[in-house]
Amino acid sequence: PEQVFISQADHTGTAFTISWSSNRSMGSRVFYSNQPSSYDLSATGGSSSYADYTSGNLHHVTISNLTYSTRYYYRIGEGGSDDRHLVFASEFVTPPPPGPDSSIKFAIVGDLGQTYSSNVTLSHIEQSGAQYLLNVGDFSYADGYQPRWDTWGRFMTRYTSKVPMVFAYGNHEIEFDNAVDAVKPHDGFLSPNTRFSAPWQSCGAVAAIYYSLNVGPVHIISLNSYVGITKYTPQYNWLLSDLEHVDRSVTPWVIIITHVPWYNTYNAHYMEGEVVRSAVEYFARKYRVDAIFSGHVHAYERFKRLYLYEEDECAPVYITIGDGGNREGPAERFQVIPKPETSVYREPSFGYGSLEIINSSLARWQWHRNQDKGDVIADSVLIESLAGMNSCPLPPQPSQPRYDEHELLQSY
Repeated sequence: PEQVFISQADHTGTAFTISWSSNRSMGSRVFYSNQPSSYDLSATGGSSSYADYTSGNLHHVTISNLTYSTRYYYRIGEGGSDDRHLVFASEFVTPPPPGPDSSIKFAIVGDLGQTYSSNVTLSHIEQSGAQYLLNVGDFSYADGYQPRWDTWGRFMTRYTSKVPMVFAYGNHEIEFDNAVDAVKPHDGFLSPNTRFSAPWQSCGAVAAIYYSLNVGPVHIISLNSYVGITKYTPQYNWLLSDLEHVDRSVTPWVIIITHVPWYNTYNAHYMEGEVVRSAVEYFARKYRVDAIFSGHVHAYERFKRLYLYEEDECAPVYITIGDGGNREGPAERFQVIPKPETSVYREPSFGYGSLEIINSSLARWQWHRNQDKGDVIADSVLIESLAGMNSCPLPPQPSQPRYDEHELLQSY
């Protein structure tokens, strides 16, 4: 087995799915235990493939009823618990329980790809001590060439076999099945939907193309920039319901990961996020989302708390972290010159971010730059949770969008 990924399989963090690829016929079975070398428990799953795919079978096995904040050891097996049937071994740690007293650290990366720079970024992430990886889209840059999915999976295994990954899809994940007519939104994400797993069923979503989950004290929402999210679409209706039902006494932090940034001062993909922003920014402000992380632009940028392009203490912090190291290189040109006051820090360099939830009211955000022959913290800020901001008035309703919608849609 190879290309091993761990992902949370339920809404609260007591079940996890282990996914892998095998280049020959083997059973979908995992042996596991909270004691090293024991493996006295086991679970079975299934395998599949898809059209235009000629590599190995793709397996998914879910292990359930796990204990919070516990290290589990697992082996991918072929049907027996003796050593000759156990062919891949690793371990992972479950998250802390949901609640205001929990703390956790995330590594956040976007547009990673599989280059020398990607490897530098991943090496730094491995040393970060993060308990979860948040990937804001554009994973492998396969662009329909399936062997690149395999090489990216092998590249990531050293980390994703030990640390759960939460993801949002980007434009480079869009792939259709040439053998059938695509009739549903999730048909456009054939390869990643078959390879990766997400807890979409436990949150009422229609597929893994968007979903939400609780990780310790954080409610994470994964939005899809390439599936309809204008008024009354399924993703729009789901998002409003999800935000409305968040219990801030259990998860005092709420963050959104998505691919296309809603705010951006770079020339690359400038204003592409306006369709989504104009549709749902009001609700991100109304329900006091703490931060929104995106990629797409191959650079780093951190904004102040914004609503309708103006500073607002009750609105989210916006951070673009699409600087993972992909083959297209960094976005080096700025559209808005000089840098506006609303943009606190911007730099076209490769790297990744870390978000450490210290307690129910305080988190530390850091951007780690690659170019300095090591992991150098180039930007750092403390973020206060909006959970306790009960004095925030309802936001003003947005005016007409500031763009030509037809022209903008042509750029997608």
